[in-house]
Amino acid sequence: MSLEKGKLGEENPSFQLDESVLKNLSDKYLDVDLSDNRKYEPEKKGSKKHDDTDDLFEDKEYTGNMVGNAIEKFWEVIGGLVEKNWTVVRFLLLVILVILYNAYLIGSIHYAVTRTDSLDYCDDVGFLLIITIIVYISMFYFLVVKTYFRRIPLMKKMYKSVIKPGLTRSEQIMSNPYAGQGAYLIVLLIFAIFVFVDTADDPRRLVSAFGILVLIGLGFIFSKHPGYVVWRHVVWGLGLQFVFGLLILRWEVGKAVFGCLGRKVSTFLAYTDAGSGFVFGYLVDQKPFLPHLLNGTANAVAEEVNSSGSLKFVFMFKVLSIIYFFNFMVSILFYLGAMRWVVVKMGWLLQISVGTTACESMNAAGNIFLGQTEAPLMIKPYLPDMTKSELHAVMTGGFATIAGSVLAAYISFGISASHLLSASVMSAPAALAYAKLFYPETKKSKTTAENLAFPQSEDANVLDAAANGASQSVFLVGNIAGSLIAFLAFVAFLNGLLGWFGGLVGAPFLSFEYLLGWIFYPLAFIMGVPCGKADEDSEDECQLVAVLVGLKTIVNEFAAYDRLSAFKGKMSPRSIAIATYALCGFSNPASIGVQIAALSYMAPSRRGHISQVAIRAFIAGSAACFLTACIAGTLIKHDGTIADVTVAL
Repeated sequence: MSLEKGKLGEENPSFQLDESVLKNLSDKYLDVDLSDNRKYEPEKKGSKKHDDTDDLFEDKEYTGNMVGNAIEKFWEVIGGLVEKNWTVVRFLLLVILVILYNAYLIGSIHYAVTRTDSLDYCDDVGFLLIITIIVYISMFYFLVVKTYFRRIPLMKKMYKSVIKPGLTRSEQIMSNPYAGQGAYLIVLLIFAIFVFVDTADDPRRLVSAFGILVLIGLGFIFSKHPGYVVWRHVVWGLGLQFVFGLLILRWEVGKAVFGCLGRKVSTFLAYTDAGSGFVFGYLVDQKPFLPHLLNGTANAVAEEVNSSGSLKFVFMFKVLSIIYFFNFMVSILFYLGAMRWVVVKMGWLLQISVGTTACESMNAAGNIFLGQTEAPLMIKPYLPDMTKSELHAVMTGGFATIAGSVLAAYISFGISASHLLSASVMSAPAALAYAKLFYPETKKSKTTAENLAFPQSEDANVLDAAANGASQSVFLVGNIAGSLIAFLAFVAFLNGLLGWFGGLVGAPFLSFEYLLGWIFYPLAFIMGVPCGKADEDSEDECQLVAVLVGLKTIVNEFAAYDRLSAFKGKMSPRSIAIATYALCGFSNPASIGVQIAALSYMAPSRRGHISQVAIRAFIAGSAACFLTACIAGTLIKHDGTIADVTVAL
């Protein structure tokens, strides 16, 4: 499928051919200074601050008094002193805050120790202690080590004489094609040895490992330009995904951490019911009666009905309301800079390891937390200058992951929060790896890390950010609800149509799900799902997972996760876990339209190129989800649980 160089130049003449993809990568590492993003946005002449609107009004006639004037003068003097000595004041406030917090922490630890033999590191003060240690270590590194490390003469000398020459030499060695291929073969050999040894007691997991090779092989065969594939992107992307999988699925501490995070996320999202229950009442809290207005038998019956939860909640009001609350919190974190900091650091990790450009890496990191239309906003100024391969990688990242806001809704279906969280993290490097395999770079990138700035929030303050986050969710909720109504109605129509046609030839069992079950059966098999019926009363789990994958690919992941919650009684924990990872992505037909519309709005001049790469990105995003499922199937032992939590809100 590779094209001649002349033809490549005609396809996209604004970019030059890339003759050395790996050259000078070490000089382009993502290192964005978030301390003052205003330097990237110079103030325009004549622009006014919010307070300047006072100049539009005339002053009232003075009617003050001596006491009022004195108070006003006092606060003006205090304000001037604080503004003049703000650095000192801020330092003193921080010191007081740290002292008070540490006093509280010590008191809470003493209180816990006097009442229990050991600390609970998830549900007690132990959790607060771990968070505190992580924050203090991070502050020490970024404020002390990173700031003053290279200023120490000994460190300066060591960096210049040992570290820098070592990095330069390693780059020279890896730039040799034979050395690079040898390194990748060694990595593949280590992976193969580990898998064969690890699966000795459970050979069925080898099928999932084989599925990884099949998906990579198909991606290479049907690649847009197979001759331009940079295997560093692929190997490092899959390697990072595999390492994340080991830490999350096999390391006891990692399993415990993600199990704890799952419980915390579920508890956090459960607070949505306080708001949605107030607005929508019994349609959310499933308590239709007011027992205090009744007496006798009626009171007892009303309390029994309220506590039983026998009244079914309304999906639109209970499940989708979670999106309002989550988006509300994300907007606040984005305004405060916490979200920006995490995304930039994750992007830096992906860039120095996988080797993708700064924009691709930051977008992939953003997709872990944000949606397919929100994450590209971080690189909006650079979209017009991105190559088609970079645009393809941006879209693939959107298709291969899910937004934190809808992740909350999936948890409400009873899906494992731990598996969903780990799938979100593992799919980011997989998306970059498969995007660069399926549509390799053939041009020189115009976007570099040197001029990459994270966009500032346009909100006036925290309250404005919170209100905007909640109001913007209205469109998202309406979009999800409308899509579900239309697509599920269409599936029901197809089932009726196929059943009618099948009945005419003696096959009334024919349905849309039945066809999907056989079309995606081979895919379910290579992901490691147990196939065949164990006995006459059991179901073929491969066929059930194939139905789920088909629904996710043709309808959307909401419909697939809803069906998964209904299939749970017929599937083993291993099959449920693999299906959870395979479904965790936005790769569905509706999302193609969403991404084309959103990216075309951000970069109108690239609308044609965005539309050209959309279908390939959709396929690559789906394959990245299936890769994550294969790696999970390779690593999950026995019952497929993660010290786990499955909480229905």
